[in-house]
Amino acid sequence: MQKASNPKLSAESFQQPGLEYWFKERRTLVDFRRGPLGPYFDGFAAFLKAKGYSHHGGSAILSKCCQFNAFLIDQGLTTSKGLSESSIDAFRDAYVQNLGAGTAAPRASTGAALKRLFAYLVEIGACEPVKARLVQKPYNWLLEPYLQYLREDCELSEPTIKRARVQVGAFLDSLQQRARHNRFKALRAEAVEGLLKLHFKNSQENLASLSGTLRRFFGYCASHHHTCSDFSGLVPTIRRYRHASLPKGLEDSVLERVLATIDKDSPVGVRDYAIAVLMMAYGIRGVSAAELLLDDLDWQHSRIRIRAQKGGKEVVLPLLEPVGDALLGYLRHRFSKTPFREVFLSARAPFRPLSGLAISLIVRRHMKQAGVKMSGGGSSTLRHYWAIRALAHDAPIKAIADVFGHRYIDTTFIYAKADLKALREVTMPWPKKG
Repeated sequence: MQKASNPKLSAESFQQPGLEYWFKERRTLVDFRRGPLGPYFDGFAAFLKAKGYSHHGGSAILSKCCQFNAFLIDQGLTTSKGLSESSIDAFRDAYVQNLGAGTAAPRASTGAALKRLFAYLVEIGACEPVKARLVQKPYNWLLEPYLQYLREDCELSEPTIKRARVQVGAFLDSLQQRARHNRFKALRAEAVEGLLKLHFKNSQENLASLSGTLRRFFGYCASHHHTCSDFSGLVPTIRRYRHASLPKGLEDSVLERVLATIDKDSPVGVRDYAIAVLMMAYGIRGVSAAELLLDDLDWQHSRIRIRAQKGGKEVVLPLLEPVGDALLGYLRHRFSKTPFREVFLSARAPFRPLSGLAISLIVRRHMKQAGVKMSGGGSSTLRHYWAIRALAHDAPIKAIADVFGHRYIDTTFIYAKADLKALREVTMPWPKKG
């Protein structure tokens, strides 16, 4: 799904001047309006206001950018066209050095402020984009073409490719100089097997995911003649037994306690409450909540559309009254001047759609505040709760599969293990002695 993008900006996109909204002193305004960036600060100030930045946050960003402008003046720069990555790095070093020791956070906040400024300047055409520096690794000759192969030939999603970069890169890092172009093909099976065992022993990654990633990578290396033979068979197999564990669920009283911990008098709280009620009501995944659009809410017919995930199917469900009330309560606080159609946005500027991971972390945080002690508690726990509760109320597996958007009913049978009422009916009495 493609996210809505901002319309093309221009220097006149916002009413000018804009600095007076943030600063009142004449001397400060004069400082802003000089130097290579002076002509753009009014537009940038109005841009931050339109994006919904708080007065404290927006003025802090502008102050750091003004200091950067003064630094450019001292360097003899007269126009924004001369900006470069070295200018940014030199300013950050000088800025942190003036602050003294223990300044990791100010360095990061300064970088974030300049990043927002440069994004605005690039958008209005005032300067060229700053090119990201590629960290030179001895295995870049292999990793970059492999990732391109995953993107173009295998047509994998960007999150999957990003995970492959991390997992394959970590393994190639462990090879050190043996990952160089002139030494990689000389690797032999015995050495690779030993390296793989050591890497799996020390890795913090999900081992089943890591196994699949490295097996695919070695298959690519063999087909492109980067190795003397196919080493994919040497990758340890991580066995995962289907239905080996019970799905996690919660009691209704626990869920009520989770909802009670959320402060519904704050903008963040009404958003989190709407997320929790939505996921408890329909058992949807965190990513489904993240991808819920304003267009998916059919208020006239009291329906809600849940988009397909993981090869499943799209479903349209009745919009339950508690869910509708929670969503309306949140939408009254939702920042309206945004091009994004996603329902759930971040609570601070720049207002961006929440990711599925962010939503799962929100649920997990409130469960922790409610004293719920459960490993891995998050959006998946609420999903399992919904299915277990539906089974307890005699809902058929097919109905659960339809609500969950499962294309194949076998996917839903994991929840049958938690149908204790049905299991009791098939248990045999324990034989008595003699």
